[in-house]
Amino acid sequence: MLRILSIDGGGVRGIIPIIWLAHLEKRAGRRTADLFDLIVGTSVGGMIALALTCPRGGGVPYSAKELRNLNFSNAKSIFPRGHSAQDLSALPPGASMYPARPLQRFLEEVLGDAKLSEATVPVAVTTCDLSSTQALHFAGGGLDQSRLGDAPMALAARATGSLPRFFPAVTYTDPGGQTRELVDGGLAADDPALVAYTLGLSLPRDNGGDDDDGVLLVSLGTGTSGTSIGLLLNAEQTRNTSDLQALEEDFAMVFGGPGQLMREGLRRILDTNYVRIQARLLPGTNHASNDARTKNILGLLASAERSVLDTSAELHRLAGVLQGK
Repeated sequence: MLRILSIDGGGVRGIIPIIWLAHLEKRAGRRTADLFDLIVGTSVGGMIALALTCPRGGGVPYSAKELRNLNFSNAKSIFPRGHSAQDLSALPPGASMYPARPLQRFLEEVLGDAKLSEATVPVAVTTCDLSSTQALHFAGGGLDQSRLGDAPMALAARATGSLPRFFPAVTYTDPGGQTRELVDGGLAADDPALVAYTLGLSLPRDNGGDDDDGVLLVSLGTGTSGTSIGLLLNAEQTRNTSDLQALEEDFAMVFGGPGQLMREGLRRILDTNYVRIQARLLPGTNHASNDARTKNILGLLASAERSVLDTSAELHRLAGVLQGK
């Protein structure tokens, strides 16, 4: 069976799929990279995907348990206190709310100088090129190289997570000599499950791509509050703007509708072999992707553990399936 893991974007909310995967690892007795044949992510999900497949000393990638300590230890330096989503409206044209250096330094510490081709299992992360208005992806670890080539993992990680107005775009010259301005892949696929499924079907048979064995696709969200309407417009950002408040339901459909249709299509194709795990944020927990305050991180942790309890039966089933039992 071809085993695929897909991880959504969501900024600091990335702690939610990390915790869920840590519990899966505990039940299965193996690292995430040993449980899946392909890992795909967007934004923070892309950063997680790359870390889970990054060959560290001895070629052993991070476990989700290790990422729980790594991924958010520097969240406050990446998203300094004093900034809120509402500050976006005060930024001059072309400016970014946060400097790139703290995020870049963190990613270099975690991923080192590893290249995509060195990934321990096939991996891909989404991005977008503002200069050509193209949705793209980086790929490595056995996947055919995309037009972006064999880039450093740290660069791909920053590109997939550089949300416009939050972080500056990543300037990158691809192997064909084209200079690109790469930004957050969530602008095209915040839930990259369909991208993951499509790439999985292209894997060679010796990597698990035997159609006769079927496909298992596990898609992990980063939590929903039921009020968010996308990466750039949510309840926090619109509450003081009456015109936008009146259009909130319209925006919710524009941002959320394509994802709903995509997930319904995957359910029809894969039936019970498509597993979507989405945590519900506990009351008082902010959905904003840049809220790194201690209180909010604790709320996200509690929301993640609640999701683990709610999906305990599915966790147990998947641990058996992923071990081939």
